[in-house]
Amino acid sequence: MADLNDPARLAELHQVLLRDDADAILDTCVERATELAQTPMALVSLIVRHIQLFRAHRGLPPELCVSCATSRSNSFCQLVVRHEAPLIVEDALVDERVPKELVERYGIRAYAGVPIRVREHVVGSFCVLDVVPRGFGPRVVEGLKQLAAEVGARIEAMESDASPPSRTMKERLARFEQSARLLEHALGAIAPVLAEAQSAAATLAEAPPAALSLDDLRAAVDCYRDMFAIATELAEDAMLISRSFPAETASEIALATRSLARDMVEIGPLVRLAEGVLQGTLGEGVAAKAAHVVRDAFAAHETATAAVRRIIATVERARATEVW
Repeated sequence: MADLNDPARLAELHQVLLRDDADAILDTCVERATELAQTPMALVSLIVRHIQLFRAHRGLPPELCVSCATSRSNSFCQLVVRHEAPLIVEDALVDERVPKELVERYGIRAYAGVPIRVREHVVGSFCVLDVVPRGFGPRVVEGLKQLAAEVGARIEAMESDASPPSRTMKERLARFEQSARLLEHALGAIAPVLAEAQSAAATLAEAPPAALSLDDLRAAVDCYRDMFAIATELAEDAMLISRSFPAETASEIALATRSLARDMVEIGPLVRLAEGVLQGTLGEGVAAKAAHVVRDAFAAHETATAAVRRIIATVERARATEVW
């Protein structure tokens, strides 16, 4: 299996990640994919260190059109890259291979994805998605492979393209807001798992937590790791962007990002400790403390969510009034 964090693989994505302008060739490829498979959605999904980035797309829900990304740990496309092979999911609701967050939040039921290769590395998945269970015949899969080859060639060609124009402050602010919204989305995704863990931990000493899916809890911990990295990058970007703001706006962003960083640090060990307790890998003496541990994690989660929303609100006001 491929290492998703292999530096050589990630290096192949460097040039394409520097640009966020629309690309006519990639846009045409996803449009042809929806026609080929007769699906409402198609994506060029690039698997990066913490997220899957949608470099081109058709038919996404409005929220994902804004962020153009989701957490890598919640994606189907990570499996295409990890195994370097096509992935066909006829009914995601019952397929144990795939994470369920996209199923529950967006109703994704069927998926067909093939590897996007840049030289010897698989950098992402070229895929189609549907909201009803269905199969994908050999003609569709072969057609997706041909389109994925065109996508890979286009990504290689981007290396020789002229560098994108330097971003204006408004453009940098928009990208910053997208990152904040992605983090808000990820925090929302992890909330039900923490709440369920809290409920299960309260009765752990008396009975096994049968109602809690440990797979869900492990996915929550993975999601946290992605969120921590995004929050760190968000804080670094906030420092650069806020230098162009009036003092009051810069202070609001600085306070919110510092609060967010503290809360994200607090969530991590608490969630991992809760996982250890619920899996039974920690001693029975710790079990009695499980409810307190998860309660604290949930409290930190709530304040982190509030901090992200303050960041988004401040950025929205700055963008609306053009105070920079």
